[in-house]
Amino acid sequence: MPDATPNTMIELVRETVLPDLPADFSAVADFFEAGLDSMGVMQLVMYLEERFGKKVEPTELSRDNFRSGNTLAALVNGKAA
Repeated sequence: MPDATPNTMIELVRETVLPDLPADFSAVADFFEAGLDSMGVMQLVMYLEERFGKKVEPTELSRDNFRSGNTLAALVNGKAA
């Protein structure tokens, strides 16, 4: 299983739902402000399970957990808010 770092989460978001994320998108920048929407979150949920083996529970489906590279990495690593 690949490491779930903030940078790998940013790359995952760029590859799957927001291809126009700037190259310098930071680990604390807001994915929702960059255009992430609920359909994108659902796509990410599928990719997180496929790529990282992370089953996202309904209680984890919050805007806070999908807000940034940092929060998404924490979710995958089991340290979500």
